[in-house]
Amino acid sequence: MDNLDETKLNEAILRLFYDLPFIGMAITSPETKCWVKFNDRLCEILGYSREELPHITWTEITHPDDLELDVVEFERVMRGETEGYVMDKRFIRKDRSVIHASIDVKCVRKEDLTIDFFIATVQDISDRKLAEARQKQAEQALAKSEERYRQVVQTQIDFVLRSQPDTTITFANESLCRALGKTLDQVIGLKWIDLAPADELQSTLQKISTLSPLNPSFLAENQDKRADGQIGYTQWINQGVFDDQGQLIGIQSTGRDVTAIKHAEMALKKLNDELEIRIEQRTADLQQSEARNLAIIKALPDLLLLLKPDGTCIQCILPSTDDKSKYIPIKHHISEVLSPEDLQVQIKIAETAIATGEVQIYEHQLTKFGKTVYEEVRITPYGADELLVIVRDITNHKLAEEQLIKSDAHLKVAQRISKLGSWEFDLRTGDVIWSEEVFRIFGRAPAFGTPTYPELQKSLHSDDWEYFDQVVQNAIATCQSYEVEYRICWADGTLIYVLARGEIICDLMGNAIQIVGTLLDISDRKEIEQQLQNLTDRLTLAIKSASIGIWEWDIAHNCLVWDERTYELYGINPDQSSDAYLAWVSRVHPSDRAIAETAVQLALNGEKEYEPEFRIVLPDGNIRYLKAYALVQRNTDGEPQRLIGINFDITDRKLAEELLLKSDTHLKTAQRIGKLGSWEFEVNTGKLTWSDEVFRIYGLEPSGNPPDYDQLQLYIHPEDWQNFDQTVQAAMSLEQSYDLEHRIIQPNGTLIYVMARGEMIYNVSGQLTHIIGTAIDITDRKLAEAKILHAANQLANTNRELESFSYSVSHDLRAPLRHMNGFVNALQQRLKNHEALQDPKVTHYLQVIEKSSQKMGHLIDGLLTLSRFGRRPLESKQISIRDLVDEAIEIIRTDPSHNPLIEFAIGDLPTTVGDRTLLQQVFHNLIGNAVKFSRNQPQPYIEIDSLPDQTIRIRDNGVGFQMEYADKLFGAFQRLHNDSEFEGTGIGLAIVQRIVQRHGGSIWAEGYPDQGATFFIKL
Repeated sequence: MDNLDETKLNEAILRLFYDLPFIGMAITSPETKCWVKFNDRLCEILGYSREELPHITWTEITHPDDLELDVVEFERVMRGETEGYVMDKRFIRKDRSVIHASIDVKCVRKEDLTIDFFIATVQDISDRKLAEARQKQAEQALAKSEERYRQVVQTQIDFVLRSQPDTTITFANESLCRALGKTLDQVIGLKWIDLAPADELQSTLQKISTLSPLNPSFLAENQDKRADGQIGYTQWINQGVFDDQGQLIGIQSTGRDVTAIKHAEMALKKLNDELEIRIEQRTADLQQSEARNLAIIKALPDLLLLLKPDGTCIQCILPSTDDKSKYIPIKHHISEVLSPEDLQVQIKIAETAIATGEVQIYEHQLTKFGKTVYEEVRITPYGADELLVIVRDITNHKLAEEQLIKSDAHLKVAQRISKLGSWEFDLRTGDVIWSEEVFRIFGRAPAFGTPTYPELQKSLHSDDWEYFDQVVQNAIATCQSYEVEYRICWADGTLIYVLARGEIICDLMGNAIQIVGTLLDISDRKEIEQQLQNLTDRLTLAIKSASIGIWEWDIAHNCLVWDERTYELYGINPDQSSDAYLAWVSRVHPSDRAIAETAVQLALNGEKEYEPEFRIVLPDGNIRYLKAYALVQRNTDGEPQRLIGINFDITDRKLAEELLLKSDTHLKTAQRIGKLGSWEFEVNTGKLTWSDEVFRIYGLEPSGNPPDYDQLQLYIHPEDWQNFDQTVQAAMSLEQSYDLEHRIIQPNGTLIYVMARGEMIYNVSGQLTHIIGTAIDITDRKLAEAKILHAANQLANTNRELESFSYSVSHDLRAPLRHMNGFVNALQQRLKNHEALQDPKVTHYLQVIEKSSQKMGHLIDGLLTLSRFGRRPLESKQISIRDLVDEAIEIIRTDPSHNPLIEFAIGDLPTTVGDRTLLQQVFHNLIGNAVKFSRNQPQPYIEIDSLPDQTIRIRDNGVGFQMEYADKLFGAFQRLHNDSEFEGTGIGLAIVQRIVQRHGGSIWAEGYPDQGATFFIKL
């Protein structure tokens, strides 16, 4: 009875095993090679029904390319060389499609060791194979395109740093600093070799040591710890920087973060390793089986339970493999491992299994051994009131799914970063699959779906579609891969350049059934190519505009080639000269020929760069100066092979240098003559630079070194040093220029007066770097000023005494004159009473006395006025000259003797600042004089206006004057006409000049006899 129950149990277990949904199970005949028993999953994999499959041998549906290996392994088992075999192979399904499968075949022998039957497991691995093919295809596509868009990728790198040959970092960009979690100051000075993994240290140092101009760079891929604590991977391109001697002076490194790609690779490897482990484990379990049911049971990595409907455990069978550690043995009830919530869920599912009689499958999540695990539970009725439960730990499967999702996300990120999308096109159904990056490249939202192939024409540039379609159709017809560039037009007008690659997948008959490929956005590369073309065009234009001649000397074949401009520079007709070298030698100035040829030899020997200057003699005898540069190209042995160089005319520069040298000499001479020296002070270093004249001013020899700033105190007068230092320091602090006078005591004791000026010089960052200035010896001026000041004081005293004397004399003279006038009047009355005035002589004498006294009074009044205007303090304010002129004319017109025929022409007049009363006297006198001296003209005309520089002009058409007497016009009591012609005292213009001069101005006159006079006033 126990054997019967055990058999029944084994059959139930076998039935559940056959019902597993993820693996095909079969028993085959060794004689017919037909399928004897199999589960539904095998039918799904092979595409045949249960009725069809028994009539088909496994050799009939094995792919022809795999059949030979399969048969060889089968025969080995038949001969007893092995008990089974495992292999990947392809089956041809009923619909003629090909499916990839992993098979595990084991034989079951009879007691006589002959084979009774074969047990086979078949697992569909088509998705894995397709993924591997796509990955390989993507890797090949990326490898092929890597070199083509390397420059584009380099413009999109994440990390940039520069370092010294010992890897000390001298510059790092913000992305690298951010990744390291350090500031730029913290990164500068670090050695990036210290950041490299220890196991890669020697390899990296070796690569650095081999850097040379012939081997200027190397690639490295490092593992590093990021600022967030995560481990990252960076792919570096390290480019050596060399000096003119080829010595390594620095390393330019660009790094690209490949962490996402590395993680994807590791995830795929982990997934593959897990699959291999599971396959190996399953294979080992099957190899240990001796009988069909025992082999199946032992091969299961599952926990088997026989339960009551309420969860009571009747029997608990742990896996015989290491998988048993994944499960907790159940002694009495499943509540020992399930939470109350999970227990109720399983009881309800068990009730459903009993009610329906069908297998129930569900998954649950629980915590075991301190970690979260996932399990798949299969429940099937067993007998009247029992349940057979198979529990499988699917934690690894779940984690693999999560990792696959992460890998897919990383792949999307990698595609976005590299602007490389992937796509598939099913030629049989017309279905198109795009990655997210392809949608971005096409400027199309994924919500709108992928377009069909004909609809694709709307997105392509109209000029590119026909060629694109022709390339694709030809690839389909020939089953060959293709590569094509075209343009995509976005809805907003944006133009995107892309490089498309496609691989054609064909069926067994050689018919194209699918296209898989990549789409690379090369817009940035195109832009860079355009920029390079622009740079090339600019270089060509620069060479033409700069009249640069280019030449090349093939040393190995002793062949010198010139371009057209070089022939023009040397004045040689290329059609008349077959030997360029002889032509060059013939044109080089005889005195410079040895220098030029020596320069070539030194460059070839590697001793010196080729950059000589030499003269050439043109056919017309003119001498021109040329500058030459050349680079030597050498082979791997360092032997010179080619010399490529340029020549350009520097005659104008040479002449300018000679002129500059002459100007410098003149400047030094001018500074010496003018006692004006120049200097420069470096703020950071305190270094002071003097011209020769500054040395002479300080009484020092120009051949020596100038003192520093602190040592200046030894030469500057003690009483002046504090003011000098405070002025300089304040100028530096306030960032402004300064101007001051101070005294210097020369070593021989001589006292020198100096005018010092300084200007602040700043760099592009606004930092004070230099002070430049001048020092002027003003000793002679100071002595002259002292003499002038002394003379001015003496003159002022004399003027004060003179004015006092004039006033006193004028005042004292007026009293006798009044007495004279009084007595003359009294005498006239008495003579009139005595009729003595009848005598003409008496009358004449009295009139002469009266007029003379009156004239003397006028002269005294003028003298007092002149004295008063010289002493009167100025009351300055804003004044309109037009108002003063109008007032003066109005006063003149009120004079009863005014000539109404006089015409006044008044133009634009300025405003000024001055004393209104005094300036009113100026215009009254000048306009009055113009009226007086033009009164005899039939049409008197007076014009008053101003010149562009604000000079006021008063012009008349009167009697004028001779210019030789112009300097006498403004002298006191100086007159060019007698009283019988024009009355006056000769004091008016002297008063005018005194007032104008007190306002800091000047006055002058121009005139010609009978052509009028013009007076000019500059205030």
